[in-house]
Amino acid sequence: MSKPLTQSKVVIMKSVIIDTDPGVDDALALMLAFNSPELEVEAITSVAGNVGLELATENALKMLEFLGVSNISVAAGASKPLMRRASDISEFHGRTGLGGAVLPEPRLVRDPRTAVELIIEEADRLGEELTIVPIGPLTNIASAILARPGIVNQIEGMVVMGGAFNLTPYGHGNANAVAEFNVWHDPEAAKIVFKSGIPIKAIGLDVTTDPANRLSREMFEEIEGLGTRRSRLIADLCRGFVRRSGGFSLHDPLTVAVVADPSLAETERFKVDVETVGELTRGMTVVERRHRLRVTGPEANVDVCTSVDSRRFLEMFKDRVVRG
Repeated sequence: MSKPLTQSKVVIMKSVIIDTDPGVDDALALMLAFNSPELEVEAITSVAGNVGLELATENALKMLEFLGVSNISVAAGASKPLMRRASDISEFHGRTGLGGAVLPEPRLVRDPRTAVELIIEEADRLGEELTIVPIGPLTNIASAILARPGIVNQIEGMVVMGGAFNLTPYGHGNANAVAEFNVWHDPEAAKIVFKSGIPIKAIGLDVTTDPANRLSREMFEEIEGLGTRRSRLIADLCRGFVRRSGGFSLHDPLTVAVVADPSLAETERFKVDVETVGELTRGMTVVERRHRLRVTGPEANVDVCTSVDSRRFLEMFKDRVVRG
């Protein structure tokens, strides 16, 4: 499972479920998670998003085999949003969802449980020791809350890759002018999750698209030149993005990094709601930040990440994802 601990360093491990839609940056996030001694990955659940559900589940199994992990349950979840048609962005992530990377068909098989069943069972087993890390659309998480409302009081909380909060110069949308893709893909699910009462920390585009936190062309070329098994996979995953845009935003790896080391991120607590009906603003994460109406206490429902220690994050990425 996770990287063995050395005798000289005592690390308190955090039990996590990763809910994912691999996806290039999801694949990198899994590489980081399974090489982070602070994290005990208990299970993976898949959801439609970057690619369809079948590809997302298959890609999760492929990544586990690449990493030599055979004892983690992978359960398939929602194939479409709660109330909308499914869409994907395979034109960005490649035909298989893994960019230009080619991995063998997995021998591992998915868990027969649904994602919701697995999430609920793990919440029952681990209780406040469990953190859920959704790095795709929030359909599975909302479905678990609807199936078991009490889950909001069972688990420690969630660290979500999602949202464009307009709190930094980079906090604008990528699915539309104001919405981040994971929230945009299933805004009704995001609204349920954000209003559920679960403690939420959100790692949004405000920090993930900051150039200081991205995989630069120079860093990519350095990785590509290493010629190791891991570096070749990373290069194949990211090459198309780097060629098109000169770099790659590490949305999901940054989220996992903050779970492993919360001191990487600074956050501010806000009341956040999700727009579900706007013709031009579907999926917008609406932050109440008017000073005279600033909401505090229980109504302030999300700790939004506003800055990141970029140097330490990229060092973690190079150490744990690239070097392994």
